[in-house]
Amino acid sequence: MALLLLAVLRAGASEAPMFVARLEPPLPREAAARIVAGAEDAHFVAEPYAAATPSRLAGVWYRLRLASDWRDPRPPVLDIADPQGLEVTVFLPPAYAGVERSVYRADGGEFTRHAISIVLPDDLRADQPVYLWFGPASAVPRRLAITDMAQARTRDLVSARLDILFPAIQLATLLVMLSFFIVLRERVYAYFVGQMLFIVLFEFYESGVGFEYAPLAWLAPLGIRATWLMSLLAAILSTDFARQFLDLPHGAPRLDRVLAAASWPLVALALLVVAPGIEATGWLEDVLSFAFLLLAPLLLVAGLLAWQQGGRRGGYYLCAWVPGLLLVILRALQLTLHWPQPVWLEFALPAAFAFAAIVLAFGLADHIVSIRHERDIAHRLAEHDMLTGVLSRRAIVARLRSAFVVARAQERPLAVLFLDLDHFKRVNDSYGHRAGDQCLRAVIAPIATELRQGDALGRYGGEEFLVVLPGATVANAEGVAERIRRRVEEMPMLISGVRVGLTLSIGVATLEPDVATPDDLIERADAALYLSKSGGRNLVSTHRGPLAPAAETAHGPAE
Repeated sequence: MALLLLAVLRAGASEAPMFVARLEPPLPREAAARIVAGAEDAHFVAEPYAAATPSRLAGVWYRLRLASDWRDPRPPVLDIADPQGLEVTVFLPPAYAGVERSVYRADGGEFTRHAISIVLPDDLRADQPVYLWFGPASAVPRRLAITDMAQARTRDLVSARLDILFPAIQLATLLVMLSFFIVLRERVYAYFVGQMLFIVLFEFYESGVGFEYAPLAWLAPLGIRATWLMSLLAAILSTDFARQFLDLPHGAPRLDRVLAAASWPLVALALLVVAPGIEATGWLEDVLSFAFLLLAPLLLVAGLLAWQQGGRRGGYYLCAWVPGLLLVILRALQLTLHWPQPVWLEFALPAAFAFAAIVLAFGLADHIVSIRHERDIAHRLAEHDMLTGVLSRRAIVARLRSAFVVARAQERPLAVLFLDLDHFKRVNDSYGHRAGDQCLRAVIAPIATELRQGDALGRYGGEEFLVVLPGATVANAEGVAERIRRRVEEMPMLISGVRVGLTLSIGVATLEPDVATPDDLIERADAALYLSKSGGRNLVSTHRGPLAPAAETAHGPAE
């Protein structure tokens, strides 16, 4: 919507027709007196379109003339687009005093620094030229346009809002991911925060916002180097983020090593950018563009490989970065081949970065869900017996202890059943351990059928199981135990085509005033189980009276 609005405003703006000419051969700025006096007018060569193309080697002079006298009551405004790296001196009639303009210095004007905007005399005539001297800069054509003050303000306002809108979206996702990093302490979130932070700073300096407000204006003396520095730092962290997010060390180790090695030249370039004595134009600018032309396809290949390997993260990465990386390639080509920057590209790149931030935030959220799912699985595996699927000994004892505390605090009943599969050793010896495992799994269903929601079943060890019945009285527990015993006894069990009769001996114990700990309750259920075993098996016995001597119980204290 914002891009469409900008396109409509630019298309609908009425630009004043003008003639643009370039001085050939170029003269230094010190020749300003001769040039503004008209002594060199014969050497100005008309340009085919309204643009000024600086030179890396030396400054260049341009002359602008309106096609007709300015008659609008609102003063005309000259806009010089894509002002990064430009140092412009403007000579306006009638005095033709030189005024230096740059996005890196405050000029006290009413416009933002998205473009270099110069208010021209409101009585400017067609026979009054405006002279511009461009210092050495990248040889990329810069659009020139003259509109009235109202249109210039409208353009500037829309540009200013878009200059803030897209970085604001990225900052919002950055803060969310920062909170995730603080909680989870995973490096991938730190890399996301770092890359988005430097991308936002790059956008601020690219649009001129960074040179306008403290503390970002601290880097204004670096000029265009500040923009380059932020782009390099963003590229370094984006590379590290891709390696972590796509899990390249495991999925594509060779490409991971290439990307890891590519970070070091980027670090070296970042140091060169801020090093004193290095020209801000020329070979360094070409090397930067070449580096991005190499890095962007590598990142696209990394995302494609991760996606082809079935990784959801690869899909998120491609969805997020295909538009942005293609625009990065286009921008690098535009700078390398000295194409004029299209109007739409000014905001397409920040919009693509904002889109990438949103999609990657969803990808990282999905990563959190995956981690939680994996941890839930690990927790379940740790809590459950691998053979039978019921709770492990440690887990069932933990459930009992929790139920014990609640029962004591709320003065509610609590019962425990201790179950033992009769003649289990005989089954193992006769049919093998595989058949024994089959029997252990088979008795789970009839036991679980008689349990309520909130009851717990766990394997205590070997062929023994423990059932915790919160809120169950003696009568309730005995009824449950008897139904379980009967279900197992009546359960058809075939092993190698032979029917095997399975039975359970069960001990019942309930929470009495003299039961001091959960271990005491287990010992009483164990003692009751001993009674069932000694009474002929396939019985339910309930512990009554004092605890039997240790010799008459089958087990020691719980873990």
